[in-house]
Amino acid sequence: MEGTTVFAPAIEGIKTVKSDQGEIMSQPFLEVCKHILPVIDKFGAAMALVKSDIGGNISRLESKYASNPSRFNYLYSLVQVEVETKTAKSSSSCTNGLLWLTR
Repeated sequence: MEGTTVFAPAIEGIKTVKSDQGEIMSQPFLEVCKHILPVIDKFGAAMALVKSDIGGNISRLESKYASNPSRFNYLYSLVQVEVETKTAKSSSSCTNGLLWLTR
């Protein structure tokens, strides 16, 4: 396809990440994050650790989302629960994973 790049799926996916109220929805956000992994592949084997780290963060958030999709439909609710339970600052928290994914 002419004009298609490795960025195209992520760019298209960004359009579906926000709800009508402007909140970031968990599942569409994670799908966009997955589209970044092939981009990292283009940098070669030296980026394998980075790809693994990003994939791990995506998996962590996906697991939390899958545990209760209606409760964790929005990313804010994932973070809110961890703040309330005082687990947000843990290195294995979804909040920490989200922080790294957005960087």
